[in-house]
Amino acid sequence: MTKAFAVPPDHYRTSWTIEEVLALPENGMRQELLEGRLVVSPVPPKPHQWAAKRLERLFDDAAPLGLEANREVNLQLGADLLIPDVMVGSADALSDAGPCMNAADVTMVAEILSPGNTAFGRAWKSQRYAEGGIPFFVEVELSGVVQVTVYELRGRGYAKIAAAHAGEILKSAEPFELSFDPAELVGAR
Repeated sequence: MTKAFAVPPDHYRTSWTIEEVLALPENGMRQELLEGRLVVSPVPPKPHQWAAKRLERLFDDAAPLGLEANREVNLQLGADLLIPDVMVGSADALSDAGPCMNAADVTMVAEILSPGNTAFGRAWKSQRYAEGGIPFFVEVELSGVVQVTVYELRGRGYAKIAAAHAGEILKSAEPFELSFDPAELVGAR
């Protein structure tokens, strides 16, 4: 017997708070909050999860002391609650028992895009990260040729500072030294 995912009956209302979203029972879905609206999406497919795991390892290996990488952590940006695929932030803040990371404790977020992502989803998350003052944003494209792009916050938006496709080496000095082939994020080792 297949069990249906439980979505709150009033999930369409437009007045959710972070506290209400955090109080929802775990149901196998990602539950984020954007402008008072509950955004519910399924856990990403296996290739997406695999890429996130490998990206987390690469970031952890490259990050200086005091910074750590972690996957799927609640990030509070004002009244919004987002769940980046991978986040690099203060080790102290990540080890804190609180339910959310604050933007001030986050150095970089990464989003992995796969065929199921909508154009709206691709745009609004990076826009909210920029508005929240997250200094660096990494976008990983899994559709077609695997590509990784690193962006730095400049003014009110992100500017590309490094990019590479599978078979090339991504090199970036910010926010810390990164050097890897995007092909490392997919397939067997």
